[in-house]
Amino acid sequence: MNLEPLKIAGVGEVLWDIYPQGRFQGGAPANFAAHIAQAGAHAFLCSRVGDDEPGTALKKELLRCNIDLIGLQTDPVRKTGTVAVTLDASGQPSFLCSKDVAFDALSFDPAWQRIAPQLHGLLFGTLAQRTLQSRNAIQSFLRAAHQAVKLFDVNLRGWNAETAEIVEFGLSACDILKMNEDEFNLLLNAKSPQSGDLAFIRQLFVDYDIKLVAVTRGKLGCKLYNRNTQLLHNGFNVAAVDTTGCGDAFAAGLLLKYLHKSSLEEIADYANRLGAFVATRTGAVPDWHPRDLADLTPNPPCHGG
Repeated sequence: MNLEPLKIAGVGEVLWDIYPQGRFQGGAPANFAAHIAQAGAHAFLCSRVGDDEPGTALKKELLRCNIDLIGLQTDPVRKTGTVAVTLDASGQPSFLCSKDVAFDALSFDPAWQRIAPQLHGLLFGTLAQRTLQSRNAIQSFLRAAHQAVKLFDVNLRGWNAETAEIVEFGLSACDILKMNEDEFNLLLNAKSPQSGDLAFIRQLFVDYDIKLVAVTRGKLGCKLYNRNTQLLHNGFNVAAVDTTGCGDAFAAGLLLKYLHKSSLEEIADYANRLGAFVATRTGAVPDWHPRDLADLTPNPPCHGG
């Protein structure tokens, strides 16, 4: 039996989430990598920070999370990215992201070229592809990651011709597609507005050879689909403090269990547990232990939906 840890990368943005009370590590690929590392896998972050105090501090925080930073680049000119985060009464966040920052200048450099072929899995999204330079770097990385299971976390913030092009490549490149209900509806209306939900999901499997589709539903859990089965998981009953990063934690659990060839039920249970626990803490990457996840109470079954 091969006991070597899985090698999994988050590819894209890393930044500081700026709250009124302080700053927390952020960026979906970085959050994802932190949870991958906490679960015991070998986590890489392929991103870019500035040659500034926020960049230096972010590196220290990422190292504290046991993330391998061989793929983390330093930009001599651009600043480290930030996102201003505000929370409503239910812990739902709103974001204002800085522009023309370090992760907008990603490069498919020799370190990335060495990492990509080693990977068992990776996550990528759309935000870091907002500039052509970073988009080309990420897409080159995906092509070089020959054996990796690729999870596309769409993170849509609207729809235009450029977004459509980025999403089309992502759908063609990925094995697993993850989105929340709003993103699912946006994608459905953009690509096949006459289709019903299930017909659209089935068409994705045919058109792009995707292996697994996950639609997250916040506190109500998720829906998982493969070519033969659909599964509804009702989630876990927690008192949400801050839902920032719950989807990134869910993605980490999703990919880990998929790589372990778990059943749909096991994948959904673990991914939802991890996402739900993160909602009970401030910041996207709180420390957690398997017993923290085991202690969560499932939501009761619901009818319909």
